[in-house]
Amino acid sequence: MTVLKNKKIAVWGLGKHSLTNILPAIHITEGLEIYGVYSRNKVIVKECCKKWDCKTWNTIGNMLLDSNLDIIYLATPPGLHYEQGLKVLQSNKHLWCEKPFTTELKESENLIEISDQSNLSVCEGFMYLYHPQFIKLKKYIDKWELGKIKSVYSRFGLPKLDNPGFRFNKQLGGSCLLDVGCYPVSAILDLFPTNNIEILSTFMRNSDSVPVDVEGRAHLKLDSGINCVLEWAYNRAYRNDIDIWGESGSIYTDKIFSKNSDYKPSLQIRDLYGNLSKIDIESKNHFELMLKSFSDSIGNTNKTNQQRERILKLATLLDQINYNSSNTKIKGNKYV
Repeated sequence: MTVLKNKKIAVWGLGKHSLTNILPAIHITEGLEIYGVYSRNKVIVKECCKKWDCKTWNTIGNMLLDSNLDIIYLATPPGLHYEQGLKVLQSNKHLWCEKPFTTELKESENLIEISDQSNLSVCEGFMYLYHPQFIKLKKYIDKWELGKIKSVYSRFGLPKLDNPGFRFNKQLGGSCLLDVGCYPVSAILDLFPTNNIEILSTFMRNSDSVPVDVEGRAHLKLDSGINCVLEWAYNRAYRNDIDIWGESGSIYTDKIFSKNSDYKPSLQIRDLYGNLSKIDIESKNHFELMLKSFSDSIGNTNKTNQQRERILKLATLLDQINYNSSNTKIKGNKYV
């Protein structure tokens, strides 16, 4: 019997997200092994090495030169992803990365091209795509259970954060669109992958106190006639949902993008006459499911190309939304 070797992975960047979500998920994901961690915070590095029985390196260069290391998961601020991702790929290691993959379309295109030439996997961390909640929602739509779909509304908003981290730092890639708005935008691309998209209107607002966009909205129209209204924001009451309205029924689900592993989601369905029914969905750790899918893409040309295509499609649409918003950005309550 052949025993398959676990793929050795290191996490670069040890913020709250890595400590709470990524490292625990790697630990329970079949086929993966926490081989090492790297951060400038030596106290946290020491704690992680002890907790996960893994190693660290004195320098980034030493990590990249480690021939035993297969994968690096980038969990650093978005503004650093391109330069760090370039180093990862040039060191012949697979690049798995927190969203956004990069902050510029041309940067994502370059990393994708290098990964293709080097036969390395690249994956972007949209964990919700792998949860049964999203998968069942997609299947429900694909089966035309709602009849012809007319509209999609999706929102993602975060309340004021005590520690916003990189979010309000332009140099580190701070942007509400790239941090929060990317979720509903990515959902449209995955729910309707064969549709062409027309951007009808967009806007993004910058605040008076921070140099980044803090809220935005996009009205998209698919070539199948579906209107999509997407909204994202900082400093709002928490929203995280999607609402789809068709000729024969409608479907709504909450916490579609972000949830704890013990959360039990549901699909709330109304028929032609508004009668409500509910489909309960099992609890799952969507980070574990995501990492397993990433791992399965290594050595699988079709799955690797699907990941590359997903990254490029989203980066292109986000770039178009940002460009179209350039003439309608407002600062405070004034258009600029």
